[in-house]
Order: sequence, then structure tokens, then C-alpha cells
Amino acid sequence: MKFNLKINLVRIFSNQLAGILTLLFLLSGILFFFKLGSFSLYDASEATYGEFIKQIIKTGDWITMHYNGEIIFDKPPLYFWLATLATYIFGFNEFALRFWAAVAGVLTVIVTFFIGKVFYNARSGFLSAVVLMTSFQYLVQSRIAIMDILLVLFLSLVFLFFYLGYQSLRPSYFRLSYLALALAVLTKGLIGLALPVMAIALFLFFKGELRRLHKFEILPGIIIILIVAAPWYLAEWFLHGEKFVQFVLGFMFISRFQTAVEGQAGPWYYYFLVLLLGFAPWGQYLPSSLWRTWKNRAGSAELLSLCYLIPTFVVFSIANTKLPNYILPLYPFTALAVGKLWDDFLNNTDILRKGMTVANLLLSVIVALVIIGVIIFGMNYADSYRAMIPALSFLAAVLISGGLISVCLYLFGSYKLSFAVIPIMVFVITAILTIQILPMVETYKGVKELAGEVSRVIKPGESLAAFDTGNRPSVVFYNHKPIVFLLNEHEVISFLNLKKGYCFTSVSQSGRFKPYAKVFDQKGEMAVLH
Repeated sequence: MKFNLKINLVRIFSNQLAGILTLLFLLSGILFFFKLGSFSLYDASEATYGEFIKQIIKTGDWITMHYNGEIIFDKPPLYFWLATLATYIFGFNEFALRFWAAVAGVLTVIVTFFIGKVFYNARSGFLSAVVLMTSFQYLVQSRIAIMDILLVLFLSLVFLFFYLGYQSLRPSYFRLSYLALALAVLTKGLIGLALPVMAIALFLFFKGELRRLHKFEILPGIIIILIVAAPWYLAEWFLHGEKFVQFVLGFMFISRFQTAVEGQAGPWYYYFLVLLLGFAPWGQYLPSSLWRTWKNRAGSAELLSLCYLIPTFVVFSIANTKLPNYILPLYPFTALAVGKLWDDFLNNTDILRKGMTVANLLLSVIVALVIIGVIIFGMNYADSYRAMIPALSFLAAVLISGGLISVCLYLFGSYKLSFAVIPIMVFVITAILTIQILPMVETYKGVKELAGEVSRVIKPGESLAAFDTGNRPSVVFYNHKPIVFLLNEHEVISFLNLKKGYCFTSVSQSGRFKPYAKVFDQKGEMAVLH
């Protein structure tokens, strides 16, 4: 009798777990894959990385990346390798280039569920996974062809397997953690090693367990990292020598802390704003959830979270180079904090009522700011984009109504529905963006259409140039020939006088060169002279 009861309980739990995972796969798959390849690549990072992938196919060089026909040292190649393989399956198109970002987005949602389940319980894991997939910055970056979400996946796996190994001391978990660490290094360089090692070292220090390091498979871990990550770095060093080493250690790592690389600076509070906006519509729960995590720091799960969240946030805030995606690896853990807050609140609504009420008041303030922003934005909108105002107003209305409904349901005691309204709102917003707004944005981009038209008429011996195109690597990506970048008006006139090519430029600049060439065509903000 007891044996049959045990079998039935295992079967029920297995079915419940399978149902949760299926639901998470389905929800995140819809968010990240719906109309994924329907829009041209966005400038600047997405189009730049798309060019790397195009050059792998064109040159056959899988080791050294190329841009516009020239060697370039930028990010490690793992995402570019995966995306190139995807083009062999789906063809060379936007869907293939973004495919692995979306896959990594889905898998990180699943990993976040398992971290929450191991840290706390299955419901905390589920709520955390829903929070993560519907946070705006995470959602957006899971739909574009850049490697940050892949990095987030591997870093999340590092912590999941480390924690499982820490609890059980099973060597296999530690070795899987090292494998994920190696893949993180092959995705985005030394930062993939520095962040988790710093967090885990601090965790062990505060736990007083640094003496247990010998039990954590250090030597096999080093071997795994060397086998997986080192070969590409060694190959590049062998091919390019000191120049490559200086770029990896200097420009891509140390210099980003010392100076504002490429003008990407920001104030000390930069990432507070990024987190508030990027983690929306869940940012209002961060103060309460993180404070609760701090209060419970005696627990291993909370301590590990804090050892990752706080130092990483502080380090990037101190660094002179600032970009929103730098703190994206923290999102699974901020989602875990919010998910745990909601799980505890649903278990005991009286204890956490004050913090949750404050969070809902913050949501009301955010809604009010959105209303004000829409009014100001509508008054100052450029004429060329005025056609988008109705769709943007509808988007704002969904955001406002969703926020107000969630607050009202909370005030009336319908707490589960109050939570559920927020992800539903995000699904509706995603549908509006992908069905209405992004197709409108395409009409203003223009580069893909213009490049297609030029490629159909350009003759052998004719060349391509660009002048005053701004930070638009899509001009390089969508053209089949290398682009000559012209630096001043004299160079443009000299190029046009040769009558042997096409020149991409902005519509605002095209009128200056009418005496020397005609406008071949113009789309959105871009024009081509011939």
C-alpha cells in the first residue's frame, strides 16, 4: 500500500513538473519566436554581428571575425558560430541570425525555474520564470541577434550546477558548472569568468567554507575550461599575436572600466534607471524583494544571490563604460527575488502586505508617468513619424490599463489575478509591437530595401560608398560588396564624378550633391546617389 502510494505521488509530481515546463516553453516560445524574422536587423550591434556571420559564410574563416572585408577583433565567436550553423538550416535571413538568441531566452527561463525550485520551491521557480520572460529588456534581447542572452543562459547554468554541487558534493554537478563557465568565456570573454568566480568566492568566504575548495573539482574544472574555451584564444594569439592579446585584455576588458569606450558613458546611478526601466513591469517589486533577500541572507540561496547581485551591480556602476545589456545577467536573480516575494505573499498575505502595497503604489506612479510621457511625446513628435502616434497611444493605453487593473485587483484582494494581469499585459504589448508598430518602423529604416535594389542593378566594376550614414552597420550588412566610407564632401564629389558606383547617405545630405549625381532612390531616412 505504501509502495503504491509512493509511486502515485512520484507520478503526480512528474506530471505536474512536465505541465509546468510545457507551459513555460509555450509561453516563452510565443514571446520570443512570434514574427522573429519579420523585421530587418537593427543598428548598431545586431547588424554588426550579422556582418560577422555573413563574413564567416563568405570567407570560410571560422576563427577570425571580419567586418566589411577586414579583420576585426570584437567578441568571442560562439554565438556567431551557432548563428552561422542556423543559416544552413533556415537560410541566410533574420530568423536564422536571431534563432539562437530566442532559444537561449527560452532555455534561460527554464533554468530560472529550476534555480527557483532548488533554492525555494516549484511555485517560486514558476513565478520567477514568468517574471523573467515578461521583463521588457529580457524580452527584447531574446528577440535580437546579439550574444547577451546566450551569456545569461550559461551564467545561470553555472550557478544552478554549482548550487546543486554545493548541496550534494556530486562531482558531476561541479563539472557541468565549469562547462557552462567555459561556454560563457567563449561567448563574451573574460567577463564570463570574472562574474561567477567573484560571486562564488564571496559566497564561500561569507559561509566560512573556502577550506572546502578542494571538494569542488577545481583541477578538473580548469582542464574543462582550457579544453573548451582556450583553443580559440590560442588560435587567435597564434595568428595575430600581441595585437589580439592587447585587444582582449585591454580594449574589451580593462579599458571599459578605465574610460568610456566609444562614448558609452553614464552617471553613477545609470544602472538604477536601467533596472527600473529594463525590468519593467516588475521593477516596483524590487525594493521589497531585495530587502527581503537581504534580511534572509543567512540562507544559502539568498546569500549566493546577494553575492552575485551586489558586487556585479557595483562593479558595473563604477566602470566608466556603461551599456544597458551589461547588467542583463542579473535579471534571472532579480526575477528570483520577485518570484520568491510573490510566493511568500501568496502563502501569508498579512506579513508582506505593507511592502506589496508600497509596490503597487509605485506601479500607480509609473502609470501616471507613462500618461504624462505620452502627452509630452505626442506634442513633440516629429512630422515624419506622426503616423505612428495612434499605435503608440494604443500601446500606452494597454500599459496604463494593465497597471491600473493589477492595482485594483490587489486592493480588492484578488492577489493571484493581480499578478496574472501583468504578464497578460506584456503579451498584449508584444502583439501590438510585432503586428502594428515594428512594421511601421521598417518603413523608416530603408537600408535593406535600398541595398536590395542596388544589388539588382549594380554592374561589375562598380563600387559602393557611404557618407554621413550615422551608426548604421546595416549599410555594410545588407550590401553584397564592401563599403568605402567617405569622410568629407570632397571625397563624395570625387567618388560621384567617377560615375562608377552608388553612394548611400542620409536624405538630409542627398540634396547637397544634386549637381554631381541623381538620387537613385530613397527609403525612410536613407538615400542612394548614382
